[in-house]
Amino acid sequence: MTDKPEIQPPFVDIPGLANFRDIGGWPIEDGKGIVKGTVRKGIFYRGPDTTTVTDEGVLKLRELGVTTDFDLRSKGQIEKAGGFKDLEGIQRVWCPAFPDGEYSPEKAAARYVLYASDGTEGIVEAFTEILTHGAPACRTMLLHIAAMSPESPTACYIHCTTGNNRSGVFVGIILSLLGVKPELIAAEYKLSDIGLQPIREAVVDRLMKSPVFARSGGGGRERAERMVGARPESMLAMLEMVERKWGGAEGYVETMCGLTNEEVAKVRKVLVRPNVVPTERRKSRAWETSKEILNRLRNAFSG
Repeated sequence: MTDKPEIQPPFVDIPGLANFRDIGGWPIEDGKGIVKGTVRKGIFYRGPDTTTVTDEGVLKLRELGVTTDFDLRSKGQIEKAGGFKDLEGIQRVWCPAFPDGEYSPEKAAARYVLYASDGTEGIVEAFTEILTHGAPACRTMLLHIAAMSPESPTACYIHCTTGNNRSGVFVGIILSLLGVKPELIAAEYKLSDIGLQPIREAVVDRLMKSPVFARSGGGGRERAERMVGARPESMLAMLEMVERKWGGAEGYVETMCGLTNEEVAKVRKVLVRPNVVPTERRKSRAWETSKEILNRLRNAFSG
């Protein structure tokens, strides 16, 4: 017997992978606030690195239709983890958010300071670096999606180490590109607080023992826990920065990632499920769906 709560959607139970979830299901509104569609489910998943996934977990990934694994980790991180794990039937695409020279121990320590800082200024600076250095990685993922058949797309998986910040930044850009409202993107980002619960203590303990964490100034358990957290205000501030700096997600993917208008349209065609509910009923039904997801998760993991 176990008192472990049953895993609830959008999380998916993949043995060996905590914080694995589907980014689909969120409503997309038009300029008048009417819901015109939802992010398509079963196409784009996010989570942690695959080092700890079990054989049963790999089988479940294939059952979900996952054929591509986008690995955002740096070369040094992968080597420190003992290499990467080959997943039978799933192609690994290495697209690091940071090139080798940008993830040295010194620069990693500087980013740790930003991740663990109070407020949002520091973490938004860190997110800006991810978007700047990681534009080629984002381009790789988006072009992969754009090349899919909208009628029969295969599923893909994006991960960094814990599936929180680097993954969260690019998922935030993609959801914004599709037209999901900032408040809902921030709510999706915050779900990592729930998804990481099973491994949070272990991750915090590992951080506190890390020489890089010590080099960043240490600061005790509270600071380490803040690094592992997913504050919605951080994502909202990032999206505001993207709006100011690049004119929004579309401006970012066109300016920084080099996508054309046609390629952006193809991404949307693959990842958006048009709403066929009569117009006068769309708004309330889609918002109810989003609220139900969040309330179900809160109830399942509370107490």
